[in-house]
Amino acid sequence: MKKIGTLMVLFLVLVFSCQKDLEPNEPASFPKGRITKKNQVIPLVSSDPLKINLDKSIGYVFTLIAEVDAPVVSEQTVQATHVELAGELALVSYNMRGAEQIGALDIIDVSDPYDPVIVKTIEFPGRDVNTVGWKDGMIVIAGQDVDGAFYGYLDPALEEPVLELHRLPSHSGISLVVQDDLTYFASGRSGGGLTIVDGEGQETFTEYPDARSVAAGQEVYTLSKENIFVLDGSSIDIDPAFIQDFSKAELDVSDEYLFAALNRGGAHVYHTADLSLAQMFSRPAVPAGKEPEDYVTNSVSFNPPLFFLGNGAAGIAVSKHVDVPLEEQPPFIEYGYFDFGGPLSTNFVMSQGNFVFVATGLGGLKILTIEEEECNWTFETAFAGSDAGGGAAWWYYFDNTGDGTHPIYAGQQLIEGAYAQYADGVLTIVPGPNMAMQDVAEAVKIQGYNEGELPTERPAAGLFTTYKGNDLVIELDYYPYYVIHLSVMVCN
Repeated sequence: MKKIGTLMVLFLVLVFSCQKDLEPNEPASFPKGRITKKNQVIPLVSSDPLKINLDKSIGYVFTLIAEVDAPVVSEQTVQATHVELAGELALVSYNMRGAEQIGALDIIDVSDPYDPVIVKTIEFPGRDVNTVGWKDGMIVIAGQDVDGAFYGYLDPALEEPVLELHRLPSHSGISLVVQDDLTYFASGRSGGGLTIVDGEGQETFTEYPDARSVAAGQEVYTLSKENIFVLDGSSIDIDPAFIQDFSKAELDVSDEYLFAALNRGGAHVYHTADLSLAQMFSRPAVPAGKEPEDYVTNSVSFNPPLFFLGNGAAGIAVSKHVDVPLEEQPPFIEYGYFDFGGPLSTNFVMSQGNFVFVATGLGGLKILTIEEEECNWTFETAFAGSDAGGGAAWWYYFDNTGDGTHPIYAGQQLIEGAYAQYADGVLTIVPGPNMAMQDVAEAVKIQGYNEGELPTERPAAGLFTTYKGNDLVIELDYYPYYVIHLSVMVCN
């Protein structure tokens, strides 16, 4: 398979909250092991009333690489709000749903996308962190505390980063974009608007009532409850019934299109050349008995040619840009929703390069890769280990008495980039870029054997008792030998 880019993606949820007293600003930092490796192909599924084009492939494979649990700060689970890529680091911001103001920031090493590692977590017991960015080696954040909206800078090289704090107008800093030497901040509700900070720290403010999001391309756009304002003075009118109170509503922009998530209004796509409407996407359908206000469009992200919509309780919708004249068909064709195997409420998605980050509130963060579908996926049985077992049926076993790293064979073929490793009581299975786990119950089966107990022929999968499940990082009692049976998909 071929990657579609070299950078990464992001995903985000934001809920405004009330205020509380702020403790002295000395955020604590420490690493936490909250990442679960998955490596599962995620299909697209239809959802009425969309006219989903599932009769043909979208041309890309989406693989869930890992899930990151939300951190617990002051005995409260916070929720993901934004992700920003800074070289080989993914920066994830968090805030607190409800009345309390509690935030956090994860710094995740994604240099190996199949093995992401949290290198630092910074806690903010008295501040919501609603968005994050990167400027000249510094982390930029914005959010709210007892005194209202703020932005600030953190040096990630310091063992204990201290926030350099600045104030913004209004209640909450909710969106930021760094472009060249300028940083744009949107702060919401009465008295809010767009603050531009230059390289010398000088600020310029333009009031846009109830600002929700800022996007910067060839022009700078600010979404409010009733307008999308352009810094050059032009604007687009928005139906005031669309935007929900205290809700996230995001913008994205490319050279050709401006994308707006308008909550009850679904998503609108405009031509940047003249601000004319190019296409509308309806809000998601509301299932019987569900709360309509949960089924709205809160986020948009364009990663050419793919267009992602964060549709709240309906999940993530995926469309694809087609290069045809507008009079023949709309510029984007809807293909379906990510199927994570059950309901998954999401409010923000951002994709860049060959990654997608999906924030699911208290459910944490999902990291997916995007790859061109240039291979034939086959379903195979795989075994991890360097030593071939006996008997008529082929199999391999994992000799744990020596080197703790071993290859993986699927369909009797060595899979490049796939391996298993045992260290410090933990078995780690890394499928790599050419293999993915099947979406089945108990795709991973492990049986441990002591000296002299290793079977002379392939053991039956149904008799494995040491471990059965779908985890790829597993705490195991030490055995000299393991038989590790995997149900996988292989890219041929």
